[in-house]
Amino acid sequence: MEWLSTWDVWHWLMLGFGLLIAEIIVPGIFLLWWGLSALVVAGLMALFPALSFSTLSFIFAILAIFLSLIWWKYQRNRDYLDDQKTALNQRDHAMIGAKGIVEEVSANGIGRGRFGDTTWRIKGERLQIGDTIQVQSVQGITLNVKNVL
Repeated sequence: MEWLSTWDVWHWLMLGFGLLIAEIIVPGIFLLWWGLSALVVAGLMALFPALSFSTLSFIFAILAIFLSLIWWKYQRNRDYLDDQKTALNQRDHAMIGAKGIVEEVSANGIGRGRFGDTTWRIKGERLQIGDTIQVQSVQGITLNVKNVL
């Protein structure tokens, strides 16, 4: 059982490469950071062979958690920005800037407009049937439009 507490450089290398291979098999960008941490610890052990197993294990744990949190924060910000730019499954937001024709209008400025082969609920000022309109913004299921001259 003594071999469990006396790791050499190659033990850390095997752990690091094992985790990297596991990341390839089970993708998720989580084991990558733990594997890289093990490789860094192997490098530290090669440079400073007097470091104890407990010190190296502590460095490994702190580094793995730190790298995982840094990646999580980076990816979370990137996902948020991607969600802001995408129009995937948000056809109403993809309609901004689209031009159409007013088909129906009521007294309060709400009506229906045709955009391609689809009609949408629209809201705008001084709309008349047959006017060409352009989508300015989206509020729920209503397209806010303005007349295009």
